[in-house]
Formats: sequence, structure tokens, C-alpha cells
Amino acid sequence: MYRSYSYNDMPEPITQKKSDTPKPVKPEVHPTKPEKRQDDLILMLVAALLLLNDCDDKPLLLALAYVFISDYM
Repeated sequence: MYRSYSYNDMPEPITQKKSDTPKPVKPEVHPTKPEKRQDDLILMLVAALLLLNDCDDKPLLLALAYVFISDYM
């Protein structure tokens, strides 16, 4: 019913004023070519293993193909 408060539970006061100048925006980091090649290699290996094992799951193969092709568009 009652709650006890301690010094550690109290909110901290704001000590800095907000500046009017905006902070610089960091550019987004895109994957480099070697990482992209590695991802493509993994997708091709998974698709090849599925095809070699006579995979009857056509939507899965189509989804893998879409992911592989969508990287280049």
C-alpha cells in the first residue's frame, strides 16, 4: 500500500540546456561488397542443397530466388 522512496529512486535534474544547433547526422553504413558476396554465396548454397535433395517446396525456392535477385535491383 505504501511505497518507500530513497535517494537513488529520485529523478535527476536536467543540468544542460538544449542547444539550438542540430547535431551532425552520421551517414548510414551500407554493407561492403565482400559481405554481400558472402550472403549471395550462402543463398546459392542453400538453394543448391534444396534442389539436390529434390525439394518439393516451390514457394521456398521462389522466396530464395526473390531474395537473391532483389539485392541487385
